[in-house]
Amino acid sequence: MDKILAITNVVVGLLAFSLQISALAIYKDVDWGPDKAGAGIWGGIYLVIFGLLLIVKKLKSSQIVMGMAIMAALIGVIFIGLASWSIDGYQELIADCNLYLVLRALKICDRAAIDSLMIVSGILALIVNAIIAVKSNSIVSK
Repeated sequence: MDKILAITNVVVGLLAFSLQISALAIYKDVDWGPDKAGAGIWGGIYLVIFGLLLIVKKLKSSQIVMGMAIMAALIGVIFIGLASWSIDGYQELIADCNLYLVLRALKICDRAAIDSLMIVSGILALIVNAIIAVKSNSIVSK
């Protein structure tokens, strides 16, 4: 079970990293506030590193595991918050997937897909790392 949680962290981190890179590449000409933070990049890297450290069992203290898991859960909350803020900026246009002129004729539903997947990544990061934080004693003792 512990390895599954760690692997899930790696997968969520890679997903968030990929989504953020995609958003920055596709919407490079747009000054989009939530993308400026680059949370998917730094948060994704953190999740991957934490997951890999759990897989190879390099973390020997339950306090360190708990602290890193809490930080990873907070990263999940940041993913949720920034993606929600992004969706809030164009929510009126989602109903019929209107072309958004500021985005240089890209459909807004493409952006909605990226932001929705980032919210899913945040929820997964929050749940997985809350479980890791609760199980930190048993994860280290194995």
